[in-house]
Amino acid sequence: MSVATASPTVLLQSAPLVRPAWVDGCLESVRSWAEKREFDYRFVGDELFDELPQRFLTKLKGRTPIIADLARLRLMQRYLETSGGHVLWIDADSLIVNPDWSPDLHAVAGFGEECWVYQHEEGAWRRFITPHNAFMTFAAGSPVLPFLSYLSESIIDRVVSDRIAPQMVGPKLIKALNNLADFDLYPGAGAMSPALLHEITGHPGPAVACYQGVDRQPLDCVNLCASLLQSEADISAVERLVENPGLIERLN
Repeated sequence: MSVATASPTVLLQSAPLVRPAWVDGCLESVRSWAEKREFDYRFVGDELFDELPQRFLTKLKGRTPIIADLARLRLMQRYLETSGGHVLWIDADSLIVNPDWSPDLHAVAGFGEECWVYQHEEGAWRRFITPHNAFMTFAAGSPVLPFLSYLSESIIDRVVSDRIAPQMVGPKLIKALNNLADFDLYPGAGAMSPALLHEITGHPGPAVACYQGVDRQPLDCVNLCASLLQSEADISAVERLVENPGLIERLN
């Protein structure tokens, strides 16, 4: 008589060898959370890009975020084909702020959902709610993952290299597809705009008020958007949040 075993959940992360100390704090928060959830945690470095044919590496030279958007899809697909079950991706600059978070990962295809707060050039504070790929989960046999990989590669093949916009095969593509496919989204896996980051680690103001203007569940995991941190003040703010994740409660 055979004994049924639960399908494995593999959690994948990747980061370059040289990275800010606060990113190490984020990685440790995810690794500890994965251990608590009894996920199979796997970390890869620059070998992530070994997943891609040379033509993509050549065409996208110097465009690491776009290359990574492609490579993570191939890596996730390889793990699903090998292990079955479910595969979960969380960006290296994402922080687990609720160690007890227990998301339902049985979606055929699921993505994080962000409430992005920013100040419009006219001065008004605005927000938009959209899926993002800093958090992704797929089940074995999902038709979405191979299609997303195929479509991303097709877009890169066809577009002139200097016209490939950031996020073209990442959040922008997922947002466009979500309008048709209605993916499972995880509001608990959000993202933090620099404006919101400064206020929750300093003095809550109009950005926090804008965020609170819509009913959102508390954040359990938040992407800190390292590529948008441009000043010493930005870095200080993100370091304060990583050191004290409880500050996220200021959004509630």
